[in-house]
Amino acid sequence: MANQDSLKSSLIFHDYVVNHVNFEKNKNFENQSIDIKFDIKRNVVYEDDMAYVTVNTLIFENAVENNYPFTLDISVEGKFEVNSADEKQKEELTTKNTVAILFPYIRALVSNYTANANVPPLILPPINVLKILD
Repeated sequence: MANQDSLKSSLIFHDYVVNHVNFEKNKNFENQSIDIKFDIKRNVVYEDDMAYVTVNTLIFENAVENNYPFTLDISVEGKFEVNSADEKQKEELTTKNTVAILFPYIRALVSNYTANANVPPLILPPINVLKILD
């Protein structure tokens, strides 16, 4: 049986906050079947053993020019404790794992926001975050 200390992660998720949500409806959208287009960017700031990871997600960029129903820009920041002396492991944990932890919150925000904006709710698909960030 595994010791609880051996199961403890070097990355501890403390909290998250939504920094901003910007929704712009395209009033000229011509209803048609479209593929979901979005981009994810991250920024990591270290303070002692803490990592503050900001994930920016831009959905349907330039809605009017590209005939998308809207543009949605979301920024979420997570606070993580990183307990590792190994710099390579610390970087991997904060650049990849943190985004994978925060992405479900972004998915929920997108679904709820679009439903409440009275547009067809958008449900972002589960994704391989590592592939998008590479």
